[in-house]
Amino acid sequence: MYRSIWQKYREMLDKFPKERRPLVGAVIKEMRVDKGIRQMDFAKETRMNGSTLKSFENDHQRSTTVENLERCAKLLGLTVDEAILLGRERDPANYFVFKKTPPPQIKGIKKRVKAPMEWHESKRLQFKDFDITPISAPIMTKKDFFVMKLILPPKREITDLALGAHYQVQGFIAAGFNIKVGYKGEERILTTNQGFGFDGFYPHHITNDDEDSTAVIYLLTRFPDFENVKTRHESRTKPLESIDIALGVEKLREHKSDRKGQLISVKHLADLTNSLDHEQIHKLMRIKKGSSVIYWQKIEDLLAGTDTSMDEFLKWAKNEDKRYFSVATAETRVVIDYHNYHGVKIYSAVPPGINSDYFMGEISVEGRNSITKKSWERKDKAMIALYLEEGELEITVGKKRSALPILKGESIYFDGSLGYILRNPGEAQAKGFFASYPAIRF
Repeated sequence: MYRSIWQKYREMLDKFPKERRPLVGAVIKEMRVDKGIRQMDFAKETRMNGSTLKSFENDHQRSTTVENLERCAKLLGLTVDEAILLGRERDPANYFVFKKTPPPQIKGIKKRVKAPMEWHESKRLQFKDFDITPISAPIMTKKDFFVMKLILPPKREITDLALGAHYQVQGFIAAGFNIKVGYKGEERILTTNQGFGFDGFYPHHITNDDEDSTAVIYLLTRFPDFENVKTRHESRTKPLESIDIALGVEKLREHKSDRKGQLISVKHLADLTNSLDHEQIHKLMRIKKGSSVIYWQKIEDLLAGTDTSMDEFLKWAKNEDKRYFSVATAETRVVIDYHNYHGVKIYSAVPPGINSDYFMGEISVEGRNSITKKSWERKDKAMIALYLEEGELEITVGKKRSALPILKGESIYFDGSLGYILRNPGEAQAKGFFASYPAIRF
Protein backbone atom coordinates (compact mmCIF):
# COMPACT_ATOMS: atom_id res chain seq x y z
CA MET A 1 0.00 0.00 0.00
CA TYR A 2 2.87 2.39 0.71
CA ARG A 3 4.05 1.84 -2.85
CA SER A 4 0.57 2.74 -4.17
CA ILE A 5 0.49 5.91 -2.07
CA TRP A 6 3.93 6.92 -3.31
CA GLN A 7 3.15 6.26 -6.96
CA LYS A 8 -0.09 8.26 -6.83
CA TYR A 9 1.66 11.16 -5.12
CA ARG A 10 4.51 11.23 -7.64
CA GLU A 11 1.97 11.22 -10.47
CA MET A 12 0.21 14.21 -8.90
CA LEU A 13 3.50 16.18 -8.87
CA ASP A 14 5.23 14.50 -11.79
CA LYS A 15 7.44 17.52 -12.59
CA PHE A 16 8.80 17.96 -9.09
CA PRO A 17 12.58 17.29 -9.01
CA LYS A 18 13.76 13.93 -7.71
CA GLU A 19 17.02 15.30 -6.37
CA ARG A 20 18.49 18.28 -4.55
CA ARG A 21 20.71 21.01 -5.96
CA PRO A 22 21.19 24.72 -5.19
CA LEU A 23 19.56 26.91 -7.85
CA VAL A 24 22.48 29.33 -7.99
CA GLY A 25 21.52 30.58 -11.44
CA ALA A 26 18.16 31.83 -10.17
CA VAL A 27 19.97 33.89 -7.52
CA ILE A 28 22.38 35.39 -10.07
CA LYS A 29 19.53 36.33 -12.41
CA GLU A 30 17.39 37.81 -9.64
CA MET A 31 20.19 40.02 -8.37
CA ARG A 32 21.28 41.01 -11.89
CA VAL A 33 17.72 42.12 -12.71
CA ASP A 34 17.42 43.96 -9.38
CA LYS A 35 20.58 45.94 -10.27
CA GLY A 36 19.22 46.76 -13.72
CA ILE A 37 22.02 45.01 -15.65
CA ARG A 38 21.10 43.66 -19.08
CA GLN A 39 21.94 40.01 -19.73
CA MET A 40 24.10 40.82 -22.76
CA ASP A 41 26.11 43.38 -20.76
CA PHE A 42 26.48 40.97 -17.86
CA ALA A 43 27.74 38.25 -20.19
CA LYS A 44 30.34 40.64 -21.59
CA GLU A 45 31.53 41.73 -18.13
CA THR A 46 31.85 38.12 -16.91
CA ARG A 47 33.42 36.93 -20.18
CA MET A 48 30.69 34.32 -20.62
CA ASN A 49 28.99 33.24 -23.82
CA GLY A 50 25.48 34.68 -24.00
CA SER A 51 23.78 31.30 -24.43
CA THR A 52 25.86 29.83 -21.60
CA LEU A 53 24.81 32.63 -19.23
CA LYS A 54 21.16 32.25 -20.23
CA SER A 55 21.27 28.50 -19.59
CA PHE A 56 23.06 29.06 -16.28
CA GLU A 57 20.59 31.69 -15.06
CA ASN A 58 17.61 29.49 -15.92
CA ASP A 59 19.26 26.58 -14.03
CA HIS A 60 19.20 24.38 -17.11
CA GLN A 61 22.87 23.65 -16.58
CA ARG A 62 23.49 21.09 -13.85
CA SER A 63 27.01 22.42 -13.27
CA THR A 64 29.14 25.48 -13.83
CA THR A 65 32.82 26.33 -13.56
CA VAL A 66 34.18 27.90 -10.39
CA GLU A 67 35.66 30.72 -12.45
CA ASN A 68 32.30 31.67 -14.01
CA LEU A 69 30.57 31.53 -10.64
CA GLU A 70 33.25 33.69 -9.04
CA ARG A 71 33.02 36.34 -11.78
CA CYS A 72 29.20 36.45 -11.59
CA ALA A 73 29.16 36.71 -7.81
CA LYS A 74 31.88 39.37 -7.64
CA LEU A 75 30.14 41.57 -10.19
CA LEU A 76 26.95 41.44 -8.06
CA GLY A 77 28.74 42.11 -4.78
CA LEU A 78 28.40 38.54 -3.51
CA THR A 79 30.87 35.94 -2.34
CA VAL A 80 30.70 32.47 -3.86
CA ASP A 81 29.58 31.12 -0.48
CA GLU A 82 26.68 33.58 -0.34
CA ALA A 83 25.55 32.71 -3.88
CA ILE A 84 25.54 28.97 -3.15
CA LEU A 85 23.74 29.33 0.19
CA LEU A 86 21.11 31.60 -1.34
CA GLY A 87 20.79 29.03 -4.12
CA ARG A 88 19.90 26.41 -1.51
CA GLU A 89 16.99 28.61 -0.46
CA ARG A 90 15.73 28.50 -4.05
CA ASP A 91 15.83 24.69 -4.19
CA PRO A 92 12.16 23.54 -4.32
CA ALA A 93 13.02 20.54 -2.13
CA ASN A 94 14.13 22.91 0.65
CA TYR A 95 10.96 25.01 0.60
CA PHE A 96 7.79 23.13 -0.24
CA VAL A 97 4.38 24.69 0.39
CA PHE A 98 0.84 23.34 0.05
CA LYS A 99 -1.80 26.10 -0.01
CA LYS A 100 -5.50 26.28 -0.78
CA THR A 101 -5.26 29.81 -2.18
CA PRO A 102 -2.32 31.64 -3.82
CA PRO A 103 -0.15 33.73 -1.49
CA PRO A 104 -0.39 37.49 -2.09
CA GLN A 105 1.85 38.85 -4.83
CA ILE A 106 4.57 41.29 -3.79
CA LYS A 107 3.84 44.65 -5.37
CA GLY A 108 6.28 45.66 -8.09
CA ILE A 109 7.93 42.23 -8.40
CA LYS A 110 7.60 40.65 -11.84
CA LYS A 111 7.19 36.88 -11.78
CA ARG A 112 9.85 34.97 -13.71
CA VAL A 113 8.31 32.75 -16.38
CA LYS A 114 10.43 29.74 -15.45
CA ALA A 115 10.88 30.45 -11.76
CA PRO A 116 10.67 27.50 -9.37
CA MET A 117 7.19 26.87 -7.98
CA GLU A 118 6.75 28.78 -4.71
CA TRP A 119 3.64 26.84 -3.73
CA HIS A 120 1.42 23.92 -4.77
CA GLU A 121 -2.32 23.51 -4.49
CA SER A 122 -3.26 21.38 -1.48
CA LYS A 123 -4.92 18.18 -2.67
CA ARG A 124 -6.39 15.09 -1.08
CA LEU A 125 -5.47 11.73 -2.63
CA GLN A 126 -8.43 9.36 -2.61
CA PHE A 127 -8.20 5.60 -2.17
CA LYS A 128 -10.90 2.99 -1.78
CA ASP A 129 -11.10 2.99 2.03
CA PHE A 130 -9.21 6.15 3.02
CA ASP A 131 -7.93 9.55 1.88
CA ILE A 132 -4.57 11.19 2.51
CA THR A 133 -3.32 14.77 2.40
CA PRO A 134 0.47 14.84 1.76
CA ILE A 135 2.48 17.36 3.77
CA SER A 136 6.14 16.86 2.76
CA ALA A 137 7.78 17.03 -0.67
CA PRO A 138 7.78 14.02 -3.05
CA ILE A 139 11.53 13.57 -2.82
CA MET A 140 13.26 10.77 -0.94
CA THR A 141 16.89 11.50 -0.23
CA LYS A 142 18.45 10.32 3.03
CA LYS A 143 17.68 13.63 4.73
CA ASP A 144 14.00 13.65 3.78
CA PHE A 145 10.92 12.02 5.24
CA PHE A 146 7.30 11.62 4.18
CA VAL A 147 4.41 12.72 6.38
CA MET A 148 0.72 12.61 5.55
CA LYS A 149 -2.65 13.33 7.13
CA LEU A 150 -4.78 10.19 6.91
CA ILE A 151 -8.60 10.31 6.95
CA LEU A 152 -10.08 6.91 7.84
CA PRO A 153 -13.91 6.64 7.92
CA PRO A 154 -15.75 4.43 10.46
CA LYS A 155 -15.38 0.67 10.03
CA ARG A 156 -12.66 1.02 7.41
CA GLU A 157 -9.23 -0.60 7.38
CA ILE A 158 -5.86 -0.09 5.70
CA THR A 159 -4.07 -3.38 5.11
CA ASP A 160 -0.90 -4.55 3.33
CA LEU A 161 1.26 -1.87 4.92
CA ALA A 162 4.96 -2.79 4.76
CA LEU A 163 7.97 -0.75 3.60
CA GLY A 164 10.36 -3.58 2.72
CA ALA A 165 13.12 -1.67 4.52
CA HIS A 166 13.94 -1.12 8.19
CA TYR A 167 12.60 2.43 8.43
CA GLN A 168 10.59 3.62 11.39
CA VAL A 169 6.88 4.27 11.05
CA GLN A 170 5.37 6.70 13.55
CA GLY A 171 1.76 7.76 13.88
CA PHE A 172 -0.34 10.16 15.90
CA ILE A 173 -4.10 9.89 16.46
CA ALA A 174 -5.30 13.49 16.11
CA ALA A 175 -8.98 12.46 16.28
CA GLY A 176 -10.82 9.17 16.63
CA PHE A 177 -11.76 6.36 18.99
CA ASN A 178 -11.25 2.59 18.93
CA ILE A 179 -8.39 2.77 16.44
CA LYS A 180 -6.79 -0.67 16.11
CA VAL A 181 -3.15 -0.75 15.09
CA GLY A 182 -1.94 -4.26 14.27
CA TYR A 183 1.73 -5.20 14.28
CA LYS A 184 3.78 -8.39 14.84
CA GLY A 185 0.73 -10.48 15.61
CA GLU A 186 -0.86 -8.16 18.17
CA GLU A 187 -3.34 -5.32 18.11
CA ARG A 188 -3.40 -2.19 20.25
CA ILE A 189 -6.54 -0.10 20.66
CA LEU A 190 -5.65 3.60 20.58
CA THR A 191 -7.59 6.82 20.86
CA THR A 192 -7.22 10.59 20.38
CA ASN A 193 -3.87 12.12 21.45
CA GLN A 194 -1.91 8.86 21.38
CA GLY A 195 1.16 8.14 19.28
CA PHE A 196 2.68 4.84 18.15
CA GLY A 197 5.86 3.62 16.51
CA PHE A 198 7.44 0.46 15.09
CA ASP A 199 9.80 -0.93 12.44
CA GLY A 200 8.00 -0.48 9.12
CA PHE A 201 9.81 -3.43 7.56
CA TYR A 202 7.18 -5.78 8.95
CA PRO A 203 3.51 -5.90 7.82
CA HIS A 204 1.06 -3.79 9.81
CA HIS A 205 -2.49 -2.49 9.49
CA ILE A 206 -4.71 0.30 10.84
CA THR A 207 -8.47 -0.12 11.48
CA ASN A 208 -11.07 2.43 12.53
CA ASP A 209 -13.32 0.18 14.60
CA ASP A 210 -15.63 2.98 15.71
CA GLU A 211 -19.23 3.02 14.51
CA ASP A 212 -19.59 6.78 14.06
CA SER A 213 -16.36 8.80 14.25
CA THR A 214 -13.95 9.40 11.37
CA ALA A 215 -10.31 9.03 12.40
CA VAL A 216 -7.62 11.61 11.63
CA ILE A 217 -4.14 10.10 11.83
CA TYR A 218 -0.75 11.57 10.96
CA LEU A 219 1.67 8.98 9.57
CA LEU A 220 5.38 9.65 9.27
CA THR A 221 8.11 7.50 7.72
CA ARG A 222 10.84 7.42 5.12
CA PHE A 223 10.03 5.69 1.85
CA PRO A 224 12.62 3.37 0.28
CA ASP A 225 13.45 3.20 -3.41
CA PHE A 226 10.42 1.15 -4.40
CA GLU A 227 11.94 0.40 -7.79
CA ASN A 228 14.75 -1.57 -6.16
CA VAL A 229 13.22 -2.79 -2.88
CA LYS A 230 10.90 -5.75 -2.79
CA THR A 231 8.45 -5.88 0.11
CA ARG A 232 9.40 -8.81 2.30
CA HIS A 233 7.39 -10.48 4.98
CA GLU A 234 8.26 -11.98 8.32
CA SER A 235 10.79 -14.77 8.48
CA ARG A 236 9.37 -18.11 9.59
CA THR A 237 12.75 -19.40 10.74
CA LYS A 238 12.61 -20.40 14.41
CA PRO A 239 14.78 -18.56 16.95
CA LEU A 240 17.99 -20.24 18.07
CA GLU A 241 18.51 -21.58 21.58
CA SER A 242 21.99 -20.03 21.86
CA ILE A 243 23.62 -16.93 20.38
CA ASP A 244 25.37 -16.98 17.01
CA ILE A 245 27.75 -13.99 16.76
CA ALA A 246 28.32 -14.47 13.03
CA LEU A 247 24.56 -14.41 12.42
CA GLY A 248 24.26 -11.25 14.52
CA VAL A 249 26.90 -9.47 12.43
CA GLU A 250 25.22 -10.61 9.21
CA LYS A 251 21.84 -9.24 10.33
CA LEU A 252 23.55 -6.01 11.40
CA ARG A 253 25.02 -5.67 7.90
CA GLU A 254 21.56 -6.26 6.43
CA HIS A 255 19.99 -3.68 8.74
CA LYS A 256 22.54 -0.97 7.84
CA SER A 257 22.15 -1.49 4.08
CA ASP A 258 19.68 0.43 1.90
CA ARG A 259 20.23 -1.75 -1.18
CA LYS A 260 17.96 -4.52 -2.34
CA GLY A 261 19.28 -7.95 -1.41
CA GLN A 262 22.73 -6.61 -0.50
CA LEU A 263 24.55 -6.34 2.80
CA ILE A 264 26.60 -3.30 3.73
CA SER A 265 30.25 -4.05 2.92
CA VAL A 266 32.53 -5.21 5.72
CA LYS A 267 34.91 -2.31 4.98
CA HIS A 268 32.06 0.21 5.23
CA LEU A 269 30.96 -1.39 8.49
CA ALA A 270 34.51 -1.14 9.86
CA ASP A 271 34.72 2.53 8.88
CA LEU A 272 31.75 3.25 11.18
CA THR A 273 33.70 2.07 14.22
CA ASN A 274 36.47 3.70 16.24
CA SER A 275 39.15 1.01 16.06
CA LEU A 276 38.04 -2.04 14.04
CA ASP A 277 39.29 -2.89 10.57
CA HIS A 278 37.69 -5.23 8.05
CA GLU A 279 39.91 -8.16 9.09
CA GLN A 280 38.73 -7.92 12.70
CA ILE A 281 35.09 -7.89 11.61
CA HIS A 282 35.77 -10.89 9.37
CA LYS A 283 37.04 -12.71 12.48
CA LEU A 284 33.77 -11.93 14.26
CA MET A 285 31.92 -13.33 11.26
CA ARG A 286 33.89 -16.57 11.46
CA ILE A 287 32.95 -17.31 15.08
CA LYS A 288 31.08 -20.58 15.00
CA LYS A 289 27.73 -21.00 16.69
CA GLY A 290 28.26 -21.92 20.35
CA SER A 291 31.94 -20.93 20.38
CA SER A 292 33.18 -19.80 23.79
CA VAL A 293 35.55 -17.17 22.34
CA ILE A 294 33.69 -13.88 22.03
CA TYR A 295 35.56 -10.58 21.66
CA TRP A 296 33.15 -8.42 23.62
CA GLN A 297 35.19 -5.21 23.41
CA LYS A 298 35.14 -5.49 19.61
CA ILE A 299 31.43 -6.14 19.59
CA GLU A 300 30.86 -3.09 21.82
CA ASP A 301 32.89 -0.94 19.39
CA LEU A 302 30.89 -2.33 16.47
CA LEU A 303 27.56 -1.61 18.14
CA ALA A 304 28.59 1.92 19.19
CA GLY A 305 29.63 2.75 15.61
CA THR A 306 26.34 1.51 14.17
CA ASP A 307 24.08 3.00 16.88
CA THR A 308 22.83 -0.46 17.84
CA SER A 309 21.98 -1.63 21.34
CA MET A 310 23.33 -4.86 22.79
CA ASP A 311 19.74 -6.01 23.27
CA GLU A 312 19.06 -5.62 19.55
CA PHE A 313 22.27 -7.42 18.60
CA LEU A 314 21.59 -10.39 20.91
CA LYS A 315 18.12 -10.78 19.40
CA TRP A 316 19.65 -10.89 15.95
CA ALA A 317 22.27 -13.38 17.17
CA LYS A 318 19.45 -15.66 18.33
CA ASN A 319 17.55 -15.13 15.04
CA GLU A 320 14.85 -13.14 16.79
CA ASP A 321 13.43 -10.31 14.71
CA LYS A 322 14.21 -6.74 15.76
CA ARG A 323 10.64 -5.67 16.38
CA TYR A 324 9.15 -3.16 18.76
CA PHE A 325 5.71 -1.65 19.18
CA SER A 326 5.65 1.39 21.42
CA VAL A 327 2.75 3.67 22.31
CA ALA A 328 2.77 7.22 23.68
CA THR A 329 0.19 8.09 26.32
CA ALA A 330 -0.66 11.32 28.12
CA GLU A 331 1.83 10.38 30.87
CA THR A 332 4.74 9.79 28.49
CA ARG A 333 4.35 12.79 26.18
CA VAL A 334 6.98 15.51 26.70
CA VAL A 335 6.30 19.25 26.50
CA ILE A 336 8.83 21.68 25.00
CA ASP A 337 7.67 24.96 26.50
CA TYR A 338 8.78 28.30 25.02
CA HIS A 339 5.45 29.80 26.04
CA ASN A 340 6.72 32.41 28.48
CA TYR A 341 9.35 33.81 26.10
CA HIS A 342 8.13 33.21 22.56
CA GLY A 343 4.54 32.01 22.87
CA VAL A 344 5.40 28.58 21.42
CA LYS A 345 4.69 25.18 22.95
CA ILE A 346 5.40 21.77 21.35
CA TYR A 347 3.69 18.69 22.78
CA SER A 348 5.61 15.55 21.78
CA ALA A 349 3.81 12.43 20.53
CA VAL A 350 6.95 10.34 20.06
CA PRO A 351 6.54 6.90 21.69
CA PRO A 352 9.06 6.29 24.47
CA GLY A 353 11.87 3.77 24.26
CA ILE A 354 12.27 3.45 20.47
CA ASN A 355 15.39 5.60 19.87
CA SER A 356 13.35 7.65 17.47
CA ASP A 357 14.75 8.87 14.15
CA TYR A 358 11.99 11.49 13.95
CA PHE A 359 10.21 13.97 16.14
CA MET A 360 6.48 14.54 15.86
CA GLY A 361 3.91 16.31 17.98
CA GLU A 362 1.44 19.15 18.32
CA ILE A 363 2.54 22.78 18.16
CA SER A 364 0.68 25.82 19.47
CA VAL A 365 1.58 29.48 18.86
CA GLU A 366 -0.10 32.17 20.91
CA GLY A 367 -1.77 35.21 19.33
CA ARG A 368 0.12 38.33 18.29
CA ASN A 369 -0.26 40.04 21.65
CA SER A 370 1.70 37.37 23.49
CA ILE A 371 4.47 36.25 21.12
CA THR A 372 7.94 37.64 20.69
CA LYS A 373 9.23 37.46 17.14
CA LYS A 374 12.19 35.04 17.11
CA SER A 375 14.41 33.61 14.42
CA TRP A 376 15.04 29.87 14.84
CA GLU A 377 17.72 27.76 13.19
CA ARG A 378 18.29 24.02 13.41
CA LYS A 379 22.02 23.38 13.72
CA ASP A 380 21.48 19.67 12.93
CA LYS A 381 20.35 20.45 9.34
CA ALA A 382 16.84 19.17 10.12
CA MET A 383 13.98 19.02 7.65
CA ILE A 384 10.76 20.32 9.23
CA ALA A 385 7.09 19.77 8.38
CA LEU A 386 4.22 21.84 9.76
CA TYR A 387 0.50 21.38 9.04
CA LEU A 388 -1.87 24.01 10.42
CA GLU A 389 -5.10 22.74 11.99
CA GLU A 390 -6.43 25.94 13.56
CA GLY A 391 -5.73 29.66 13.23
CA GLU A 392 -3.13 31.29 11.00
CA LEU A 393 0.64 31.67 10.89
CA GLU A 394 3.25 33.66 9.02
CA ILE A 395 6.45 31.74 8.30
CA THR A 396 9.64 33.31 6.97
CA VAL A 397 12.28 30.83 5.75
CA GLY A 398 15.80 31.94 4.84
CA LYS A 399 17.16 35.42 4.25
CA LYS A 400 15.58 36.41 0.94
CA ARG A 401 11.95 35.28 1.21
CA SER A 402 9.01 37.33 2.38
CA ALA A 403 6.71 36.08 5.14
CA LEU A 404 4.36 33.35 3.88
CA PRO A 405 0.81 33.19 5.27
CA ILE A 406 -0.32 29.67 6.23
CA LEU A 407 -4.01 29.11 6.93
CA LYS A 408 -6.04 26.20 8.27
CA GLY A 409 -5.53 23.07 6.17
CA GLU A 410 -2.25 24.32 4.62
CA SER A 411 1.30 23.10 5.23
CA ILE A 412 4.98 23.78 4.70
CA TYR A 413 8.06 21.51 4.52
CA PHE A 414 11.46 23.19 4.69
CA ASP A 415 15.13 22.97 5.64
CA GLY A 416 15.43 24.24 9.21
CA SER A 417 19.12 25.10 8.74
CA LEU A 418 18.08 28.00 6.49
CA GLY A 419 16.68 29.77 9.55
CA TYR A 420 13.00 30.52 10.05
CA ILE A 421 10.58 32.78 11.92
CA LEU A 422 7.13 31.75 13.15
CA ARG A 423 4.62 34.52 13.83
CA ASN A 424 0.94 34.38 14.67
CA PRO A 425 -0.66 37.52 13.19
CA GLY A 426 -4.13 36.75 14.61
CA GLU A 427 -5.70 37.05 18.04
CA ALA A 428 -6.56 33.36 18.46
CA GLN A 429 -4.06 30.62 19.23
CA ALA A 430 -2.73 28.73 16.19
CA LYS A 431 -2.44 24.94 16.44
CA GLY A 432 -0.90 22.36 14.16
CA PHE A 433 1.09 19.16 13.66
CA PHE A 434 4.89 19.47 13.74
CA ALA A 435 7.51 16.92 12.62
CA SER A 436 11.25 16.90 11.98
CA TYR A 437 14.16 14.70 10.95
CA PRO A 438 16.47 14.22 12.73
CA ALA A 439 14.57 14.09 15.98
CA ILE A 440 14.70 16.77 18.65
CA ARG A 441 16.74 15.30 21.51
CA PHE A 442 15.96 15.94 25.17
